[in-house]
Amino acid sequence: MMDPKEIKEKIEKMKLDIEIKKMQTKNVSPLGQAMKMGTEFVAAVFVASFMGFYIDKWLETTPIFIIFFFIVGSVAGIFNVVRSSKMINKD
Repeated sequence: MMDPKEIKEKIEKMKLDIEIKKMQTKNVSPLGQAMKMGTEFVAAVFVASFMGFYIDKWLETTPIFIIFFFIVGSVAGIFNVVRSSKMINKD
């Protein structure tokens, strides 16, 4: 079991790590932030479409699930972009 002094040191170290991470995200260029958002959007659409393709292949229902999951991926990608932009504007 840890004594209170060790726990306090770990808490201070965690706080310092959080501050360092916050400073690192503030130093990102606008182009880098835009690339991150674009990548998140494309990844969400790609992964969802990929899932839809293989579910269609497995169930032998050609365009149904790929269309459905493409829409779901697009919505998820938009939510990711909105969430990221809110975090940027929050700073």
